[in-house]
Amino acid sequence: MKRTKAVAPRKRVRRTPEDARALILDAAEGVFRARLPDSVGLVDVARAAGVSHALITHYFGTYEALVEAALERRVSVVREQLVAAAAKGFSDQVDTGSLLVQYREALANAVTDPVTVRLAVWAVLSGRSTAADFFPARGQGLRVFADMIVAREGPEVTRERVEFALVTSFSMIVTWSLGKKALLAAMGKKPGRETDEWFEEELGKMLRAYLKG
Repeated sequence: MKRTKAVAPRKRVRRTPEDARALILDAAEGVFRARLPDSVGLVDVARAAGVSHALITHYFGTYEALVEAALERRVSVVREQLVAAAAKGFSDQVDTGSLLVQYREALANAVTDPVTVRLAVWAVLSGRSTAADFFPARGQGLRVFADMIVAREGPEVTRERVEFALVTSFSMIVTWSLGKKALLAAMGKKPGRETDEWFEEELGKMLRAYLKG
């Protein structure tokens, strides 16, 4: 009688909750890099991460919460960069205009990242971005950044103007990054480094003039 070799049980990998969450989010980002969140699900992410469907549910609860966590992690990197830039601005005496330039550059980098864009579009189309507990309302990164600028500038620059400059920068950078090809084509121009520099320079002039009143 032919003896079959016993198959050794698969060794269980022990991870901390933080490591497990990071592994799952890394896998999710890889999946979302190729496909929209609505075209995949927990099973696809679990397969990519090499973990069970139940483990993802344990750490994130729902698929929607997983997608939002992936977006939040990417946005938190931008938020931390901006807060660090503002803090450094205090010690280096960097003017507010320069801080706003760094803010716009960080936004432009985020908007041109395909994973971040896919996740942000999902948040808007799914209606999640309008929820009261959506992560920007919890983290309030823009409020922290505005607080630091106002504290640095003092009464010469009002909080209302700083907040409007931040919101305006966000709106215009997102519109420019996503729609510049169509906008420039409508003006008979082509996108490139020169047009990006032109847009940034003119936007900077407009905001500096606004902040000075």
